[in-house]
Amino acid sequence: MSEQLNELQLSLVGKMFLASVGAWLVGKATNMMLRGTPAEIQAVQNAMMSSKRFQDELSRPGATVQSVIDKLGLKNASVAQFEKTLNVRWPF
Repeated sequence: MSEQLNELQLSLVGKMFLASVGAWLVGKATNMMLRGTPAEIQAVQNAMMSSKRFQDELSRPGATVQSVIDKLGLKNASVAQFEKTLNVRWPF
């Protein structure tokens, strides 16, 4: 499993990566190591964190429509950067 981040597509490693991200987003602990350029790693980190914050905001009891829209906007911006940097579609 020594593929670069921009080679994920739908390979076995890519599927495992996406499953790990999905598990992390729903609160299941995962242990993953990524290899890539600093820009690729930062893009993955930003997309993961903003996706998690959006999901958390959706389930927060005191969330408002505006707070959810704000988190969604941040998620969309980081996902766009992820897709531009890695040329891979963000699935979440």
